Amino acid sequence: MSNVRRLGHTLHTDGRCWIIGLAIETEKLSKIYTHDANGQPVGLIDLSLVVEEGQIFGLLGPNGSGKTTTLKLLLGLIFPTAGRGQVFGQPLGSNTYKQRIGFLPEGPYFYEHLNGVELLQFYGSLFGMGGSALSARIEELLKLVGMWDRRFIRVRDYSRGMRQRIGVAQALINDPDLLFLDELTSGLDPIGVVDMHHLLTDLRDMGKTLFVCSHLLKDMEPLCDRVIILNRGKECRTGTVDELLRVADQVRLVLSNWSDELKTRLATSAADCEVADKQLICHFQDQSQALAAATIAVEAGAVIEDLGARRRTLEEVFIEAVGGEEPCDQSSE
Repeated sequence: MSNVRRLGHTLHTDGRCWIIGLAIETEKLSKIYTHDANGQPVGLIDLSLVVEEGQIFGLLGPNGSGKTTTLKLLLGLIFPTAGRGQVFGQPLGSNTYKQRIGFLPEGPYFYEHLNGVELLQFYGSLFGMGGSALSARIEELLKLVGMWDRRFIRVRDYSRGMRQRIGVAQALINDPDLLFLDELTSGLDPIGVVDMHHLLTDLRDMGKTLFVCSHLLKDMEPLCDRVIILNRGKECRTGTVDELLRVADQVRLVLSNWSDELKTRLATSAADCEVADKQLICHFQDQSQALAAATIAVEAGAVIEDLGARRRTLEEVFIEAVGGEEPCDQSSE
């Protein structure tokens, strides 16, 4: 959309106003299991987040950060100690919204003697589905996840990638509006990861909301619209991927076909310069310095590959957020 502004949960575009639906909303949601030797609570502490409909939202954090607890609370499998939360406007645990969600846990267990069609028939029956409508839905889903040609293979003979694909299909059997996916790409080869990313973006384009839990940061960076990072039960960082990766007040210039003489010249005004993959990458404190350096580079015969705001990797943001021994400092968010 052009000329887009977000005001709260209202979208203004081209003179028209659209209300953005919320798939998930929590306010100071907590689940305290116990207290440590220092009297500090162990569990999930004061989690406040908003997930808009139609987003791919990433939940990140090291082991013990509260990711699994968050998933269980949102799925209604456990109940909070304090705070509140809603899924599609219904309180956590409500059976109303459970008809609109799908879930694929990490390392799911499937009946090994069933083939793909039989497996989806079983899960469809749990939702009261049957007959030609269920058969059509199974064919649609198996084609969507790339398993139609392998629909008669037994689960016991599935590869890791095939298990993940059929897992996504079972999570979609009831045509949910919201999908919870836990460590979806764990154990997949690079081609499998790319295929899964394409599948998730296709689902988002179909209007689905995806809540993805993962520790594989490189997989999450190009996929998610927004992420939240947890550490020791507390929120450390949250925002769009672009917001988290952009380095304030720094501009990056990437050059190919550069010379050592040019590198020396640019280094006098750059904050730093480095060579990576045969490209010269220089960072500047402001745009005017970067534009002046770009002009010098072109005059020297170099080719500009990129010129824009400096960006970190999601891994760098993650390490910065959770690298310390202390819980996240909420005041710094």
